[in-house]
Amino acid sequence: MSFDIKRGYAGGSPGQMLDAVLDRLTIRDLQIVVGTRVLPLLPIGTQSDRTALKRAALRMIRNRPRLVFSSPDLRKTLLRNLDPGKIDELEHRVAKEGLVVERDLSDHLTSSAVWPIVSGFFGLEPEELANAARELPRQSIGTQFGLFAHQRSVVRRTYGKIGSGYGRTLIHMPTGAGKTRTAMHYIARILNESEPCVVAWLASSRELLEQAAETFETAWAALGNRPLVLHRFWGDYNDAPGDLTDGVVVGGLAKLHAWRSRDSTGFLRLSARTRLIVMDEAHQAIAPTYRAVIEGLADAGQADAVLGLSATPGRSWNDIAEDKELARFFGGSKVVLEVDGYDNPVEYLLTEGYLARPEFSRIEYQPETSPSPEALKRLARLDDYSDDILEKLAMDTGRNLAVIEGVRQLINRGHQRIILFAASVGHAEDLAAALSAYEIESLVVTGGTPAARRSAILKTFKSPAARPIVVCNFGVLTTGFDAPRTSAAIIARPTKSLVLFSQMVGRATRGIKAGGNATCEILTVHDPNYPGFGDVAEAFFNWEDVWNEH
Repeated sequence: MSFDIKRGYAGGSPGQMLDAVLDRLTIRDLQIVVGTRVLPLLPIGTQSDRTALKRAALRMIRNRPRLVFSSPDLRKTLLRNLDPGKIDELEHRVAKEGLVVERDLSDHLTSSAVWPIVSGFFGLEPEELANAARELPRQSIGTQFGLFAHQRSVVRRTYGKIGSGYGRTLIHMPTGAGKTRTAMHYIARILNESEPCVVAWLASSRELLEQAAETFETAWAALGNRPLVLHRFWGDYNDAPGDLTDGVVVGGLAKLHAWRSRDSTGFLRLSARTRLIVMDEAHQAIAPTYRAVIEGLADAGQADAVLGLSATPGRSWNDIAEDKELARFFGGSKVVLEVDGYDNPVEYLLTEGYLARPEFSRIEYQPETSPSPEALKRLARLDDYSDDILEKLAMDTGRNLAVIEGVRQLINRGHQRIILFAASVGHAEDLAAALSAYEIESLVVTGGTPAARRSAILKTFKSPAARPIVVCNFGVLTTGFDAPRTSAAIIARPTKSLVLFSQMVGRATRGIKAGGNATCEILTVHDPNYPGFGDVAEAFFNWEDVWNEH
C-alpha cells in the first residue's frame, strides 16, 4: 500500500514492524546483523537457521539500535526491505519536523536530529531515551521537589533570620502560594546541616497534619542527605515521640499538650533535642494551650528557633490588641513574598498564574426574619456569629434554595469540583440531600466524619472523574486540604473572621502553574445583617500595621 499523505502513514498503521523487515532479509544479512562476536555463541547447528538468527538479530537491534544502524550497508539493507510506502512515510516524518536531509536519507539515520524520529518509526526506544542519545553540550535538568523563584527567595530570607538556630519569624504567603512546600525546603536545609536533629511541626487539624507528613516524605526523599524518622503524633497515632533523636515529629497541638501534662519528663527529652519548631496556621500560636506547647519545646531545646506559617498573620480583622500580641510572639519579624514590579505579591501570583484569579459574586435572597435593633447591637459586639445564629440561617428555606440554585448555575457554567461551606453540620447534610434530588453528586464532610470515610470522600473529590462533584462541609477543609481541580466555592457560612473567610476562599484558588485553574468563582451568600470582606489581594496586607518588618 502506498503512502497516504492525508493520514500521514502507509499501510494499516504508522511505523514499521521490525519482524516484517527481518523476514525479508537473507540468512547472510541476518548473520551480519547478529555480528561476528555473537554468531559463534549460537547453539550448534543454528548459525544458518533462519528462526534462530532472526531471534538473535531482533534482540541485537533492540539492545544496540544505534550501533546496528551505524553500519552503512546494514542501513541500506534495512531500508530496502521496508513495507511498501514506508520509506515515503519515514521521509515525511523527517520533513514534518522541519529537518532538511540532503541526498540519501540513509546517510542521516543516526544523526542527532534524525535518530529520535527513526527510533520511534521502528519502535526501538521511547522518545525521551532516543533524545537522550543526542550529544548535547548542555541540557536542562529538572528537579523532583523544586521551588519557584519567589519561594526560593522566602527560604533564603527565612534562613537569614533564624538559620543560626535562634529567634522567631513568620512566613506570610497567600493561600495556594506553597507555604508548606517552601517550609519543607527550609526544614530540609536545617536537618541536612544538623545531625542528629529534631524538627517539630505543629498544627491543630488532621488535614494540616496529614498534609505536612505526606509532603515531608516527598521532600526528604528528594532533598535529604540521610535516613531519618518521621513520627506521627495525632488522632489515633498514640506512640509518644519522647525517644526521637533524629527526624521530624508531626504533632497535633492538643495531643502534645495532653502528653506534656501526663509525661513532662518525656516531653522535656523531646524538647532538649529539638532544633526548630514550625507552627502551621500560626495565627493560633497565642492560644494559651498552644502557646504552652510551643514555648515548652523552644525553651528546653538546644536552640529556640520558631517558624510560623500563615496566609493571615492576625487573629481577627478588628482586634488590634490581639494582633499585636501575635506579632510580639514572633518578635515582629515576618517574611513575605517580594516580587520586583509588584506592590502586592498576590497580584503577581494572580497575573503569573500561580493563583487562580477569583471572580466574586453574591447569592442574594430575602431573609425570612430580621434581627431586632437590640439583637443587631449584640451582634456587633460578638467576635463571630454564635452557633444559634448559624443554625437559624441554616433553617431559612429561601436561603437554602438560593444556595442550591447557586450550585446548579456553577455546574451549568462548567465547574466540576465545588466546595460548599455550610453553616452547621445539619446544614451540610440537608444541602447534600437536596442536591442529590437534582442528580448532583454531593458528599458530606464534617468534624465528626470518621477518618477512613473522610479520606475516601476526599479521594473521590480529588479524582480525575469528568463529572460534577460537590463537597458540603462544616468545620473542616478550610486548611490543609489541597484539591487543585477545585474551581468554585460557595460560602454559605457567615463569619466576622477575615482569617476564616480567607481560608475558605483559598480552597479554590490554585492556579494553572500549581495544577489548578486560570480563574475560579467564589459565591458568598449575602446575609444583609452581616459584614463581608473585600478581595484576597486587599486581605493580604490587612495586618501590616502590627508587624515591624517584612
